[in-house]
Amino acid sequence: MQLDDHLKNLLRELGHAINDTVSESDRITGAIAGVRAHGYDIVLKLDATIGLAKRGADAAAETGSKLTTQDRRFLESLRIQVDHESFEQDVDKRPVARLTMTPQDVRFLKSLRIATDDLE
Repeated sequence: MQLDDHLKNLLRELGHAINDTVSESDRITGAIAGVRAHGYDIVLKLDATIGLAKRGADAAAETGSKLTTQDRRFLESLRIQVDHESFEQDVDKRPVARLTMTPQDVRFLKSLRIATDDLE
């Protein structure tokens, strides 16, 4: 698989779009202001992992091909995983966190409209 300049620009644009969406969100800005109003400093760090795999007829032809070192470094700088199979394997290797939640925890999460069905 080789990344052309157009694809690189699209991937950069995706990163900028995600960043702009978060930083321009009135809802997020309001929530941060609420935390600060309660006397806390806050740092918001979001981590997005993007899986990138060629699809269609071109995918079979490029299955065995390798990225150049420069392309791999570029994708790593954007935190993009290449090859759907290796992406799934990396996700499968993550340790599973075990949570113990009280009924108060569940009510709090539900008040934030966070589903707790899979967590309980």
